[in-house]
Amino acid sequence: MADPTEKSDSSSGPGAGGWPVLHLFQRLDRAAWRHLTPPERAAAVEEFEEVVQRCDSEEGLQLIVTGVIGKADLGILAIHPSLERIQRLGQEFAATALGSCLETTYSFLSISEKSEYISTTGDHARKLIDVEGLEPTSAEFQQKVTAMAERMSHYADMRVHPQLPGGDEYPVICFYPMSKKREDGNNWYALSFDERKRLMGSHANAGRRYAGRVTQLITSSTGLDDWEWGVTLFTRDLKAIRDIVYEMRYDEGSALYGLFGPFYVGVRVENGQLRKMLQL
Repeated sequence: MADPTEKSDSSSGPGAGGWPVLHLFQRLDRAAWRHLTPPERAAAVEEFEEVVQRCDSEEGLQLIVTGVIGKADLGILAIHPSLERIQRLGQEFAATALGSCLETTYSFLSISEKSEYISTTGDHARKLIDVEGLEPTSAEFQQKVTAMAERMSHYADMRVHPQLPGGDEYPVICFYPMSKKREDGNNWYALSFDERKRLMGSHANAGRRYAGRVTQLITSSTGLDDWEWGVTLFTRDLKAIRDIVYEMRYDEGSALYGLFGPFYVGVRVENGQLRKMLQL
């Protein structure tokens, strides 16, 4: 958790791969905002919230608006199967009166993906034989392998076609980009696949300890943005973000090979709360 280090599913072709994901962070130009009259400000907020509500109810489009702490004022997280729809979405917000007073401080484009290092039925079968001592011809062995295959298929589909968690359960959001080192002696891509999978397995085991406190969205940005992955953490407890990222820094895969970009933390803006959240 909190560190993907996985490349895109190479078997996914156009139309069969993941969904485009946009993270957009903006700062309010308060000098420009103050030039609007009070009625114009009220109309601008109403117009912006109407766009949010319309997009929020649009089939296939997932949208979260956040009030960002520190590095920006407003954050937008959007997922849609169509890249064209993601492009238009940013322009819809920019075309509003409030949008004309917003300046983009950071943006990140990525795509959802299935992990290259996901456990396979073969991995599970070897564990059943080597650790549990089951015979491959036994009914119990076949049942456990089948159950594992179904779980992994469901997990892979959730990674490629993610569903954003609800705001009531996870109101706090943290986003950061990351990459893997290519330095002499610490080149992630010079490692064998088996070694990379071992490191990622250890990393995943550590992350599972935060199940229920933190849920995540891992997206790939290689060739799409300046970093290789985007990590989005959802929680109700700010300390949970601090704890999981701190613990992961000691994980071998992160300690030796992890490179981390800026961190953006925000809280969800519910419908009708934009004026209060941004002090408009």
